[in-house]
Amino acid sequence: MTNRIKIGKTGEAIAIDFLEKSGFQLVEKNYRSGRGEIDIIAIKEGLLLFVEVKTNSSSWHGSSENKVRWYQQQKIMHTAQRYLSSCYWEGQIRFDVVIVYLNGRQRIRYLPGYFG
Repeated sequence: MTNRIKIGKTGEAIAIDFLEKSGFQLVEKNYRSGRGEIDIIAIKEGLLLFVEVKTNSSSWHGSSENKVRWYQQQKIMHTAQRYLSSCYWEGQIRFDVVIVYLNGRQRIRYLPGYFG
């Protein structure tokens, strides 16, 4: 496993812990359909979240907030449509981003409703 994959998996685990402590229930992790993937699918009070996790282990690589580009957002939304057609969800949905910073002191930035 490459260092980049390890960093990503660490970030996803931290994001899941953060969401669960915030009252969200994990539904799926690394959901794949076709060529798309959704890092986390979670639910809370009738709201289904599709969460993209970005992990930044170094401040030298620029802002993580800008790393969910339009094309990736489209892939995530398309994958979410596939998920929704298989589970018949009738509540609200939202596309969120969780940014995990591992450089120095670990911190999290949660961006609800980031796109979609």
